[in-house]
Amino acid sequence: MPLQFLTRLNPSPFFGLDFVNVLKMFRMTSSDARLVMFLFIMPFTVLSTQTGPDVHLKTFCCNNALNYTRNSAFENNLKIVLKRLPSITSLTGFNYTFFGEASAKVYGQALCRGDVNSSACRTCVEKASKQIFNDCISRGEAIIWYELCQVHYSFQNMTSLSVYAGKYLDRDSKEKSESDQVHFLKFSKYLMTNLSNEAAFNPFNMFATGKINFSRSKTIFAHVQCTRDIRPHECLKCLKSAITDLEGCCSSRKGGMVLSRNCNVRFELYQFYNVSKHLSSPTSRGK
Repeated sequence: MPLQFLTRLNPSPFFGLDFVNVLKMFRMTSSDARLVMFLFIMPFTVLSTQTGPDVHLKTFCCNNALNYTRNSAFENNLKIVLKRLPSITSLTGFNYTFFGEASAKVYGQALCRGDVNSSACRTCVEKASKQIFNDCISRGEAIIWYELCQVHYSFQNMTSLSVYAGKYLDRDSKEKSESDQVHFLKFSKYLMTNLSNEAAFNPFNMFATGKINFSRSKTIFAHVQCTRDIRPHECLKCLKSAITDLEGCCSSRKGGMVLSRNCNVRFELYQFYNVSKHLSSPTSRGK
């Protein structure tokens, strides 16, 4: 008997979207490879016991970026950008901004998870902005991920960055795996692939969540999201790459998360998001 993938589309809390950012176009350049869509893959145990805007996942301070001098014009402009991001990002869930001139110009970007309200978004971006400044002092580029948001700043225009480079984090050797790994992989991949197609062509926030019944007693929950400064096909390409890397890390595990500059993917065996969405599932036996 076919299992049903039940979905319900709920409106996003961010309906006042900046469609200029949604539709912004950019070209890929090979010279940007050193900078980043730096990818991190987190196994289930990292996130399973923690939720909320205060959960810090990862900070990446770019070693190859230009360093800045303390108390310089660049540092002052960086402080201005990071101070602006929480309030302006909370209006739509995403913002891309810049401040300064010439070599002192700073670009900043913030993204909140698509199911959080403006208050939670602002709180998360405020905390992330403070931490990224302290964690990456003198670094000309950095990105930080929290469970509900991410913040990225750079000395160069981020809309020209499009290189997807993966990196695995250390995994917990004691982490539990699913017994029926083939069945689990089939359903989790089916779920995230459908959500990726949904998110990439979602004109509101490039975000989608959903669940699928893996067995009679277990349900897989997932979300996918892209930043709104890329085009739909670029979002879909990013998500497909993230799903492939997630398979290599966590396909048989009971949860996992991929973090990168332009997209992220997560799945768990418990509901970790606030909204839900629906499609159809592969035909397979129940347990």
